Amino acid sequence: MRVKDGEDYVLVGSMGGAPLNPVWVHNLRAIPMIEMRDLAVVQSMRTREVTDVTERARLWMLAVVAYPPYEEYQKKTSRQIPVFMAEPASK
Repeated sequence: MRVKDGEDYVLVGSMGGAPLNPVWVHNLRAIPMIEMRDLAVVQSMRTREVTDVTERARLWMLAVVAYPPYEEYQKKTSRQIPVFMAEPASK
């Protein structure tokens, strides 16, 4: 699943609406630097969890447009599905 916001990527910790976050959410919270591959391009990215309500709502809608089942996943779980931004580390 690829959700882009300009040169940044939106990462959604849905795990299909499971009651717990996927393990990678905990990994990003602990170590925000990643290498991301998009087709043939690999780049170093810095991630951050989106906590600002307005920014999160905008990014959530981008994600839902790209993958409509995210809405159903949110309805299936009592947790707020985490949203992260991955930005080029060179930014």
